[in-house]
Amino acid sequence: MSSPPDREQSLSRFRAFRGLILRRFFRILRIPELFLCGFLGVFLVGKFVLMRSAATDTFLIALVQHDAAILAALLLLYTLNLYFQAGAITRHLAAVTRAVFVSIFAIYVFDVFAYFFFGTRLYISDAVTFSGEMNSFGTLLRTGLSTTFARRGWIVPVAAVGFGAIIYFSLAFVGGRSILRPRALPILSAAALLAAFYLVPLPSYVYAFGDKPLFENFAERNASFFRKTTFSGDFRRMLLSKPATRSCHKGDARALNVLVVMVESLSAYHSKYFSGIEDWTPRLDAIAQKETALTNFYANGWTTIGGLISLLTGTFPFVPEQAKFNEWGSPRLDDFSHIHETLPGQLAKQGYQTTFVGAGDLTFLGQADWLRAIGHERIIGNDDPRFDKQVVRGPFDSVPDQLLYEVVLDEMASMRQDRPYFITAQTFWSHRPFMAPDGSALHTEEHVIRMTDQMIGDLYENLLDAGFFDDGILFITGDHRAMEPYRKTEIDRFGASAAARIPAIVATRALDFPHVIAENYQQRDLQASILALVSNEYCLDPYEGTMLTHRRPPACVMHARGDDRDLILVKCADQEGVVAVAADATAIASGALPHEGAIIDAINRNRVRILTTLADEESLSGH
Repeated sequence: MSSPPDREQSLSRFRAFRGLILRRFFRILRIPELFLCGFLGVFLVGKFVLMRSAATDTFLIALVQHDAAILAALLLLYTLNLYFQAGAITRHLAAVTRAVFVSIFAIYVFDVFAYFFFGTRLYISDAVTFSGEMNSFGTLLRTGLSTTFARRGWIVPVAAVGFGAIIYFSLAFVGGRSILRPRALPILSAAALLAAFYLVPLPSYVYAFGDKPLFENFAERNASFFRKTTFSGDFRRMLLSKPATRSCHKGDARALNVLVVMVESLSAYHSKYFSGIEDWTPRLDAIAQKETALTNFYANGWTTIGGLISLLTGTFPFVPEQAKFNEWGSPRLDDFSHIHETLPGQLAKQGYQTTFVGAGDLTFLGQADWLRAIGHERIIGNDDPRFDKQVVRGPFDSVPDQLLYEVVLDEMASMRQDRPYFITAQTFWSHRPFMAPDGSALHTEEHVIRMTDQMIGDLYENLLDAGFFDDGILFITGDHRAMEPYRKTEIDRFGASAAARIPAIVATRALDFPHVIAENYQQRDLQASILALVSNEYCLDPYEGTMLTHRRPPACVMHARGDDRDLILVKCADQEGVVAVAADATAIASGALPHEGAIIDAINRNRVRILTTLADEESLSGH
């Protein structure tokens, strides 16, 4: 049995040990840069884990090599901080270098989160474009937190602690409260080694060139933001001096009702019929097999904006000349308000009733104003009283697809019988973060897409029961491929075009179409296809097709890439290539394409804008 002095001595030693641990713990807390480096390592690993499923090859070496430039910059800033701290006059410069250090660290973190939430890297152009839409951003944040908490409740407190720690250590570091005073030379040497590793040209077999959007660091990804893409005055005048080649043909002049359903993020990989990858859309697949399926259909852009522009105006949604029409390099709807021959506009002139029904906030990016400008007589958004019964709201303050389709059917029933109608329905609910309509914990992409599919099937059955197809035509497609990491199976099957593949279905009894249309078609072909059916005349350019009556595929389909904003994927039959947008020097970047000059000319003509005054031209040219 221990004597009292022995117990007292043991207790004293324990207290001393505990005190030592606590002192060392609090000492470590006073080295915020150590924790920031640890967090950076965690996000680097997380970045690799997130992106590896989308990579077509082993890209770890390339990822580390390109991030080495960021790490080298951080170490250089830290070295400058040590140098400036040594002088009484330059201490304020040390604070500046620490602030820049934390800013770069924060951008790195946000880049990883952007890919996690939206399947795309952090782009300055997107941040600026959407910075004025804080209400919509708030709905995404609210639904994101709701779904995250419902699926994995433990993530919320862990994330809160993690972000709290990042903020605390960032502020402590910027405030100069670190007690660490290392020698500058070893850190500078490490920075030099990392910079050298970044600059070493590795053999091509180390990584796939197609994985550049994944392994390039955020600075490389945003380099095009600072690249001038405005045409020179002479080049612009040359483009505008010769009108684009168009051919006009006699149409069928059939007075058919038209319903276009644009489904948020509906992608080929969701469908067993359209891709053989997932089997999440059995009812859509059944409709495709019963009606007419376009098995090689492509989105022209990477966002809903691109889908709206392509489907409703017959125009490629390429980023227009910057500086005047869109200073920040990410297409907005008002960049395409100059288009006169739009689908709803031309149909309205023919006596059609034109209505747009959206399940979400149509004030986002001025969508309602744009829809009105291009020819919609009636616009219904999420503020319609018929949507009030939906208490749980999704991204962009949206309502579920079922309620949207109920309103669509209600609008169809109230249409005048002496005039045909054109209705476009836009869903929102299948946008990330994939929220169950009842707010339950069933928040996954698969679950939401399956529910989306169920609602499409119900709409189809309701239209069938109402006899809509006797004198009407239904067109179902997606707005863009989902902003989710690419699956390797997609790349293996479709190659680079996986980024643009979406389902498309035509249903009608008024006309006899084949069950499968296998040629390449794209969203912008809808306008000419509908006009060929219902108008006396329709006109086409070489890169515009008709997919229903008078069927003729476009010479090429084109897709503005979301992963590389200055690149455009072009697919002409079985030939594929990529065009790099670079103002007057726009050119083929990779691949082999027929009639390369004509393709580049078509892209340039799409991007050019007519200037009204000399002052406008001088402003756009930067003089």
